[in-house]
Amino acid sequence: MGSGPSAHTNLGSSKQRGWRFWAAVIVAILATIFIFQNIQSVEVNVLFASTETPLVFALLIVFLLGAVIGWLAPRLRRDKQGDRQG
Repeated sequence: MGSGPSAHTNLGSSKQRGWRFWAAVIVAILATIFIFQNIQSVEVNVLFASTETPLVFALLIVFLLGAVIGWLAPRLRRDKQGDRQG
């Protein structure tokens, strides 16, 4: 009843976790430590506005903005190069 290839694969995956699972666990632990070490409030100035926010939120916003810029920049550059060629 359980000698086929699919039965063996299911048995192996239930007993052994992949490297992606362990990488996700490590990242989650490091993120939790980072968050709890950066809960103090800081003053953030953006143009003419000023507000106080926990440092971790300020860092998260900057990280997300950097990720969006990093994701958009190659696409915009690729579109611009396509316009010049066509």
